[in-house]
Amino acid sequence: MEVVGISGTSAGAMNAGILADGLRRGGASQARLALRQYWEHVGHLPGYSSLGHLAPHYTWHLDHNPAFLWAGMLTRIWSPYQLNPTNYHPLRELLQRIDFEGLREDPSAPRVFICATNVRTGLRRVFHNAELSVDVLLASACLPQLYQAVLIGEDSYWDGGYTGNPALAPLYLGTDASDLIVVGINPMERPTVPQTARGISHRIDEISFNSTFMLELGAIAFVEHLMKSAAVQAPFRLLNVHGIGDELLGSFGFEQDEQRMGVPAASAGDRMAGR
Repeated sequence: MEVVGISGTSAGAMNAGILADGLRRGGASQARLALRQYWEHVGHLPGYSSLGHLAPHYTWHLDHNPAFLWAGMLTRIWSPYQLNPTNYHPLRELLQRIDFEGLREDPSAPRVFICATNVRTGLRRVFHNAELSVDVLLASACLPQLYQAVLIGEDSYWDGGYTGNPALAPLYLGTDASDLIVVGINPMERPTVPQTARGISHRIDEISFNSTFMLELGAIAFVEHLMKSAAVQAPFRLLNVHGIGDELLGSFGFEQDEQRMGVPAASAGDRMAGR
């Protein structure tokens, strides 16, 4: 199995950059090590979790953390331009470990596609290897309630999840992959209807961020249907899409006592493009 392309958005953009860099430097083992080290360092950053003992019913996540809830209320009153006037981003330094120059110039490096949303036009932009940088990854993960829009060139960008979560078309058009492995972190389905304010808000976010992905899957299915029906005589190829998930993912977010999730998993073929 060979990874020929990786498409990532938001946290997936960080994974895409780290994964591609690790694969280029030393193959699969180096990529696994790089991913583990990066997220361990992210976990060591000072944050709300250090105040977890203040929560009346302590859990490892932040759903009931009073400091986190208080900060969330602040973001509804003040923007990141007021709360963070210096535009500090804790992940900027951690992302410096990626050899962006190598990813830009090495023709043997996996193809990387990072999606961000143009604030002015509302359209998505997919950045390719030749454009990769720390700012591109931060732009893809720029939640507008928390961070100032990231300026790249003459345009400002927000989180790519609004327009491509992740972008699938570049994997088909920009690689020769026959199999696509999708690693989902936002549940597609919930067995119950959320009844708390935070639960409703988070479910809206899940549906919104998954909508662009489902639209692209629908387009892929439509083209595949035309090909199989012989209605289209064109040099298209079939793209096998596989999903990787875990029923525990449903407990990683809001109101775990309300929600559980199940996502099917499948194996990949010989050449793959990763999300």
